[in-house]
Amino acid sequence: MYWGCKHLRYVCGRCCWRSVNLKLQMAMIEKAVFSYINADESFGNKCGFFKYSDFLYTTALSVLCASRLFKEVQIISTSWGVDLFKGLKFPATDYSNKLDEMSSVSKYFWAYGKILAYCEQTTPFIHIDNDVFLWEKLPDRILNAPLCFQSHEPFKEEGYKYYHFLKNAFDVAPVRPQAIVNNDVKDYAYNCGICGGHNIKFFKELLKCSSEYIFAPENHDMFFKDFRDIIIHQNLMHEQYFIASLVKKHRLRKKVQVLNKNALKIVDDIKYTHLWGTTKRNRGMMGRVRMRLMEEDNKLFNRVNAFCQKNKIQ
Repeated sequence: MYWGCKHLRYVCGRCCWRSVNLKLQMAMIEKAVFSYINADESFGNKCGFFKYSDFLYTTALSVLCASRLFKEVQIISTSWGVDLFKGLKFPATDYSNKLDEMSSVSKYFWAYGKILAYCEQTTPFIHIDNDVFLWEKLPDRILNAPLCFQSHEPFKEEGYKYYHFLKNAFDVAPVRPQAIVNNDVKDYAYNCGICGGHNIKFFKELLKCSSEYIFAPENHDMFFKDFRDIIIHQNLMHEQYFIASLVKKHRLRKKVQVLNKNALKIVDDIKYTHLWGTTKRNRGMMGRVRMRLMEEDNKLFNRVNAFCQKNKIQ
């Protein structure tokens, strides 16, 4: 499923900042963050794409879009990943190898790398998934929010019923963060296609809860034996569901901002594309991504293309 892909046809221009007073300008988020973990550190790990080259073209376009809208763009990865993106000269202003800490983490818990990236921040930020394209400036209400996310993921809707299976697993886990147990959420989690805000302390607590849950030796059988068929979806639990629980704990729901409660309606408000699910494996869509990158920054496209040819990456 995807939305907003029609914007791949448009030529993206630089967005003009609205006239606002100095105080409001100072409050706005000016930093975009990307994170990337490749447990195998190989081009064979395709990150959900049909081909690794599709991942590189998509990430290049995502970072390029962000670089036109934010003063700072940071890429957080392992040393292997940092060398990869630096070599391709992605338009980032800063790099971090913080995710070297992921070496002892199961590859199934890749969202933990995102949470580490959130907690690396010392100033307000927006973390952007590498399959998200921002074609224009995010709304001021997002850039000034204590916490902001892409959209809701309603448990009752067909596309999000996997949360019920994840909750079943959580309920029988021997070790569960008390903050999550005490703040059961029954309606929706938050999609983290974009995730961030000014409340940096919030993400420290998320990291604590996530660590307690996924690293507890007592939970090992639950993850890898009893509920192995949903192990990859646990990322939605210890990131997006835990976020919703902590928002409830701190009574922040009215202060949280999302682009739209309904993910499919985001494009009614802003030119925004999130490729998800099987979309990343659609050859026609990936062709459009490559063409758009070529139009927007031919030199960046050529660097990625040459790298793929040199390393025989399809």
